[in-house]
Amino acid sequence: MLPDNFDFALMPSGSNTFRLSEIGMLSSTIEDIDSAITSWVKDDLDVSTSTNEGFTTVPVLWQVPERSYQIKNKKELRDDAGAIKLPVISVERTGITKDPDRKGSYQANMYSPDHNGRVGRMVLAKRIVPDKTRNFAVASGTRTGRNLPLPQRNTLRVNKKVVIQTLSIPIPIYINAMYKITLKSEYQQQMNEMMTPFIGRTGQINSFVMRRNGHMYEAFIEQDFTHSNNISNLGEDVRMFTSEITIRVLGYLIGEGKSDDRPIVRIDENTVEYQFPRETVMPNGKIPLFDG
Repeated sequence: MLPDNFDFALMPSGSNTFRLSEIGMLSSTIEDIDSAITSWVKDDLDVSTSTNEGFTTVPVLWQVPERSYQIKNKKELRDDAGAIKLPVISVERTGITKDPDRKGSYQANMYSPDHNGRVGRMVLAKRIVPDKTRNFAVASGTRTGRNLPLPQRNTLRVNKKVVIQTLSIPIPIYINAMYKITLKSEYQQQMNEMMTPFIGRTGQINSFVMRRNGHMYEAFIEQDFTHSNNISNLGEDVRMFTSEITIRVLGYLIGEGKSDDRPIVRIDENTVEYQFPRETVMPNGKIPLFDG
């Protein structure tokens, strides 16, 4: 699934010549992982159930907003008495673990060449700069000398001065984010209809992959689904069925977010030639003159 825009890539100015296949995944934050799991529940599963208004989609909320905000901005989610309408699904992040034993595909740590203890960079794409490489090839293929009245250009020689442009980003830092999906309904039938997609979507396994904005995160559904209800209570409380589903997401962070003082995307060119200026010492006495 390609995004509508690629502002998330944070590409530097003057680099719009890179294609999406060369850019790859460039910026990943905690908010991206939160958005991915919420979008998976809301858009991919698209949980629906039977209500007194017909077969409708169950609303998905990220960490149920405070009541005053919901009453003003999401009036359809609450009734006239201010109570939230059921059924409803809420998504909540309960914790983040940076576990060295649960790393992704990029295993090794890499330090910055500045020797400041910060994280290093990984190269995503390389390409040859044709105009600069051509200039070195023409210069090395030009012959001059006393026996040549004019410079002889484009002689057959191997050009070893190739200018290569590299695109690099900080190495990914893998984390394990824990999420709690809470399902709430007034009837057992609604709870059964809401839980079924979480069980059946992944088949015989409990893992799935989320792709959002050029990122790919792997998620694992815990095998235990917690159930609770108050049907045995004879009080005046609203009857409610509650189920909790725990999902562990193996995500990654690239960069340090808005507090990062270094660019996420960097484009560098290699050094192909060193030139050292040389001082000319004026000799004592008369300077001989040479013809030509």
